[in-house]
Amino acid sequence: MNPLSCTALLLGASVVLSSSSSSLLAGDPILIDHSCTVIRRVPLAWVKKAKKDLHIAYGHTSHGSQLTSGMSGLVKFTKGGGVALFAWNRGGKGGALDLHDYAMKGDVGYYPQWVNETKKYLGDAKNAQVNVILWSWCGQLSGYTKQQMIDRYLTPMAKLEKSYPKVRFVYMTGHLNIWWHANTKARNDQVRAFCKLGGRVLYDFADIESWDPDGTHYPYADDACNYYDAKKKKLGNWAINWQNSHKKDVEWYACSSAHSQPLNANRKAFAAWWLWARLAGWKGMAALKPDGKSIPVKTGGKIRFQLDAGSAEARRVYLMLGSASGTRSNLVLPGEFSVLPLQFDAFSVLTLTALNSQAFGSFLGTLDSLGSAQATLSLPALPSSAAGQTLHFSYLLFSPSFDLSSQPVAVRLLP
Repeated sequence: MNPLSCTALLLGASVVLSSSSSSLLAGDPILIDHSCTVIRRVPLAWVKKAKKDLHIAYGHTSHGSQLTSGMSGLVKFTKGGGVALFAWNRGGKGGALDLHDYAMKGDVGYYPQWVNETKKYLGDAKNAQVNVILWSWCGQLSGYTKQQMIDRYLTPMAKLEKSYPKVRFVYMTGHLNIWWHANTKARNDQVRAFCKLGGRVLYDFADIESWDPDGTHYPYADDACNYYDAKKKKLGNWAINWQNSHKKDVEWYACSSAHSQPLNANRKAFAAWWLWARLAGWKGMAALKPDGKSIPVKTGGKIRFQLDAGSAEARRVYLMLGSASGTRSNLVLPGEFSVLPLQFDAFSVLTLTALNSQAFGSFLGTLDSLGSAQATLSLPALPSSAAGQTLHFSYLLFSPSFDLSSQPVAVRLLP
């Protein structure tokens, strides 16, 4: 089905739907991790709004350059047709994102220098427009104690937030360090907990380094993307493996990546643009959790989905859809402020036309006071030829237009 037909179906469904509008609450945390590295899921309208609204100052040393070198490579990678959608420079010239790279000297591991550098920078009248401050680590986090993390990073950052209420301060985890694995993980977890509980903004540098694009987790890895067993025996390099099995300049691109591999910088750049969009007002993608991962075709079976969009989305109407063709192509929804992370196909039409049937229970409904709901996929026994097929599901919210979708989840059909 072509996009126009798909849009018509969705708009037809929206005629009977209504709910109150909502917006991102100021106290909600923004957590950017490996799940935020599929750049095609960032609505282009929010990319454009980020370029219009944000004025970013970034302080870092070599490890932190992975983010901006990846962003520079992304400009070349996506410039087809002469449109540099992801362009950035100091001052935002030519409609680019305003990002002052190396705005402040050193990195966040040098205390109290990083605090003084921040105050000096924000105190300069030339930087009056700056509304985002971002600092990354070198390797100091791995040697910090719990109290040092509080004294040298968390407390100073919180004080800066209070002193400059019009500026968004982005916290970061430190890069992976296999030789100081336990303490590095503990300190990164400390930062994560602080941000989640305090409703802060976190760019999870370490988490991005721990997963490949296919969703494989490497619990013992280093900043170069080497991965190890629990006894620190090197097993391989996940980034090199992935690069060697995927097409360069199609599925990944070459770029500088200090201490690491290009794919790592690619993913850091994708996550950075996810961050910029969130800071510009995008709500991101809502949570969708199935209670199983597969259904046997011989007997059929049931999968229950937990929809969790957050309390800010309470009482909103949702619509859940499926796809048998994967998640590669995303449909830009009416208004251009959200995408459906599914390849729209005949199965999508089936879920849309058979809403709330026995097979697709509660695929259309209203979220409760907590922004949650449950839906059920119930499949009968299927032909053996269906074995091996993977179905993907995602849901949309209306207000009354489409403005929020969920991460897709997979259900595999087994023999």
